[in-house]
Amino acid sequence: MDRKYVKMDNMEEEIIYADEEEVTYFQSITDYIWNILGFVQNNGWYFLAFIILLAYLVPKLWPHYLKWLEQRAVAAYDADIKKNPDLFKQKQEELQKARAKFQEEYEKKAKIALEKQKEKEKKILEEKRALLNNGTGGQSINSSEKPKKSKPDYNPLMGSGSGSNYRPPRRSACSGGGCG
Repeated sequence: MDRKYVKMDNMEEEIIYADEEEVTYFQSITDYIWNILGFVQNNGWYFLAFIILLAYLVPKLWPHYLKWLEQRAVAAYDADIKKNPDLFKQKQEELQKARAKFQEEYEKKAKIALEKQKEKEKKILEEKRALLNNGTGGQSINSSEKPKKSKPDYNPLMGSGSGSNYRPPRRSACSGGGCG
């Protein structure tokens, strides 16, 4: 223990200081955690009510908040345009340039796709001509296609047309043969 003597008005007082224990990092963290846990234990119902209230109110209020943000952005843009009318013209020109650029890219892609389609059609036509010129005889032109197994006039919605269709018996008031 440390002792310190202080002289005050002709009296000597002895002040004794206790040795302070060094608090370790681990102890400070555990004390902090215990304080938090104690606070949660004492106020847990308030936390639960707050979480339930948030879970209920956030979905209800979120669309209004987004609408407010959008209105705020529009108002800020309108204020900027009123202050600087050249800004509006500049933005319109940039928009027109971007549209023209996208239109050009679209037209290029469309031309390329059309050329590929024409090449594909020419290739198929040449293959058909080659098959016809080779004298394939009774074989079909499209040899890669397999013949269909179903009947040519078969329509599953119309039935097969034969007598093997199931038809339920007619209903009558005298079912079971008890009427007559």
